[in-house]
Amino acid sequence: MTTEEYKSTIGIILVHGYLGSPANLAPLKDSLAEQHGADAIDSLCLPEHGDNSQPAFDEAAFLATISAAIDRQRAQNRRLVLIGHSTGGSLLLAEIARRLAADPASLDSLSLLVLCATPPRIDLGYVERWSAHTADRALGIDDIGALVSLVNRLARRAPLAVPVPVLIVHGETDELVPVADAELWRHGRLVNAQRHIHIPNARHHLFTAEGAALAIETICRAIDDAQQRSEAVPRALYELAPGLETFCAAWPDSSRHVENSPAGLQAVGRVFEPNATAENEPTLANIEITTRCTLGCAACARTQLKLKSRHMSCEDFCRVLEKLPHAYRIVLVGLGEPLLHPEVIDFIKIAVAQGRRVGLVTNSMDLDADMARALCASGLASITFSLDAVNQATANRVRQGSDIGLISANIRNLIAERQRQGVNLATAAFTALSIDNLDEFEAIVDFVSDHEIDALMVTDLNFAANQPKSVHDAFTAEHARSLRQALKRALARQLPVLSVWGLEEFALDKRFMDYLLLRGEQLAHRSLRRANCLSPWQTIPVNVDGNLTLCDCQPDKAIGNIHRIPLSDWWNGSAMHEQRQRMLGDNPPEACRVCPRF
Repeated sequence: MTTEEYKSTIGIILVHGYLGSPANLAPLKDSLAEQHGADAIDSLCLPEHGDNSQPAFDEAAFLATISAAIDRQRAQNRRLVLIGHSTGGSLLLAEIARRLAADPASLDSLSLLVLCATPPRIDLGYVERWSAHTADRALGIDDIGALVSLVNRLARRAPLAVPVPVLIVHGETDELVPVADAELWRHGRLVNAQRHIHIPNARHHLFTAEGAALAIETICRAIDDAQQRSEAVPRALYELAPGLETFCAAWPDSSRHVENSPAGLQAVGRVFEPNATAENEPTLANIEITTRCTLGCAACARTQLKLKSRHMSCEDFCRVLEKLPHAYRIVLVGLGEPLLHPEVIDFIKIAVAQGRRVGLVTNSMDLDADMARALCASGLASITFSLDAVNQATANRVRQGSDIGLISANIRNLIAERQRQGVNLATAAFTALSIDNLDEFEAIVDFVSDHEIDALMVTDLNFAANQPKSVHDAFTAEHARSLRQALKRALARQLPVLSVWGLEEFALDKRFMDYLLLRGEQLAHRSLRRANCLSPWQTIPVNVDGNLTLCDCQPDKAIGNIHRIPLSDWWNGSAMHEQRQRMLGDNPPEACRVCPRF
């Protein structure tokens, strides 16, 4: 498809609110025109509006204007996107309801509805807020009554079966329509796929003040997704990851991103060809919900960076998920221990309720009986036990603060609780080997097998500061023999030992044979050119403050903040673009050259 053909396929109608004007939507209109062409955009001026006039609230006239605009776009065979700001959104809902009743086929070309700062109801609390908002206008009682009647009539007739996905955009400091009211859209007002996005510090006029760039970029991305909508995710991918179908049904435009992600393609035998620009948004997010940890692991970045302990709020966690709509896989992991967060179970349930596959990485020290029961009942899909030692003396050196006896008891209890509840909770141990614990690898294999953990994933140390103690730097024939003996032991005990190269793959429980660690030399190997890592094309790490980094192996390389910076500015911004470009070239970053995953 040529650029012009691409632009001509879509038609976008913008509707301002009562007493508003097209100027309220002008920055959004300009961005959309740049992307889709000016001819594709129809920013309506409702009858008698403009020039600071004081129009009557004439619902019939307003709907006639909207209806005519829809018919004009249909006559040009355009796929339709409707965007309403404030009560402009209410008018769009009223017109959609009218067409659904009179001529449903007239909405066949509709692809997306966007409601911006649109009230789901009007109660007495709006009187004072509306008076302040329209202080320079003397509204007639009949006009106020007609406005209230429209909005509340729609609320009484809920749920409205809008036939397309609905994006709801709202400012967190909206002075007219409280953000708490915007939550009502989730609860029975609409029967359809819907996605919510809250814009920090944004007020009612979303596109002309603080937060405008984030609001505009969010809408532009959603329209681009709708235009490229793919309904045909390969059946094989759904069969490998059964929960994926539910996730994509909740927001259909996620399917294209998941299907074309590196892991999505490779899962069905297709080849991902990376370049400096990521064509799809993140489909995997590693979210750090706390920086608190009771251990002092020598090789951990937390120990080296000396971070202060703090927790992510539940509100911030929800906002992170909002801004990553296509991240099917969520892993609670970072530079802290997730089980120390008092709301960790709530976080898991929130993400699971959105159809996401949630995993968690733990040191197992706080995995007591109550926590095990709660985790098994939460919908958690996978849990990984960080396990670098099973001998207490070794643990005292490499994972200071660990109690191996307690860890053993906690893991056994979790495995037993999984069986009692009959839940499908995948378990794995993750071991980072070094010259400090390499001679314990065979004992770790036995520990994992004895505790009935499903699999063991093994890596050498990453981070440049850790390399003097890495297997790679100190690898000898004796090390090779020790690794070979441990891998033979795992084979005898039917324990899959996996390479870290499979860390981000789909359905690893079904495809583990592709990622078996077969030789010790494979563990110690480093590549001078990218051979395996595809993380910057599908995964984004989010720290406790919402800061984003290039990858998990570079926690000090921030590229933006998810709460304040538009996605395109960090996911395909200059820093990430340079990272990918260097990874694909002859001079990769040092962090990549020392990384076992590279």
